[in-house]
Amino acid sequence: MQRRHLSCFFLIICILLIVSTAAAQVDAILETQQGKQALGQGKYDEAIQHLERVLQANPKNLNAELYLATAYARKYVPGVNKEDNIALADQAIQHYQTVMERDTFSTMSHNAAMGIALLYAQMNKFDEAKDYYSRAKQLDPKDPQPFYFTALVDWTLANQVRTQARTKLGLKPPEFLADKDHKVCIEVRGKNLSGLEEGTENLTQALKLNPLYEEATNYMNLMYLERADIECDDPTARKADLKSAADWALKLQTVRAKKAYNAAHPPKDDDDDQ
Repeated sequence: MQRRHLSCFFLIICILLIVSTAAAQVDAILETQQGKQALGQGKYDEAIQHLERVLQANPKNLNAELYLATAYARKYVPGVNKEDNIALADQAIQHYQTVMERDTFSTMSHNAAMGIALLYAQMNKFDEAKDYYSRAKQLDPKDPQPFYFTALVDWTLANQVRTQARTKLGLKPPEFLADKDHKVCIEVRGKNLSGLEEGTENLTQALKLNPLYEEATNYMNLMYLERADIECDDPTARKADLKSAADWALKLQTVRAKKAYNAAHPPKDDDDDQ
């Protein structure tokens, strides 16, 4: 009789544990859904509250970890160097890194690497940004975005150097650096050429992966305009760069036209043809 009572007692305990575990799982799913919904609505503080509760209950929930990182990242305001704002970026990066450490070689790791890279770019930490874009390329070599964004960083840095030099020299748009100061042109070329070459290579790869990548096509045009201004000793090369820039400007119009056509004429499902 005593054994029967003990068996019943343990059975009740097991049932209670199963029920409580199931309830906790349901609560975690609900909290995650609510956090994701709040994130989509731009209610970042609310999203953070939901997702932190999920992680308190289950620190290994990588979906919640990734959403929480995104919420902190979206709260961060680029260009505002206040401690509380920088702390938001740091928290986002920390949560993104946790995803990458625990979920190697997956879509979530790729998204986390892209998130970190964007934050570093927004914080003007361009070397760190390019490092994480490189990791994103390794995690998903078929995604054109990290190639494009690497090129965007390269172009941004080169454009800043060249614009500053042109401003100091008082150059007008039709004028070239070499026309005003050959020495300055050589200095700018030395700083910018490798980055422009890297950027062009990355844009080429992005366009191989997605020939209708509008932004990449546009920046191909801008890359060649940058190159043209630092062809300090080779007018023929400058002329070739300007022609390439013009060609890419025409390609950009073609890409936009194709995208507009595809949007107006979506492919029909097989069922529609039967």
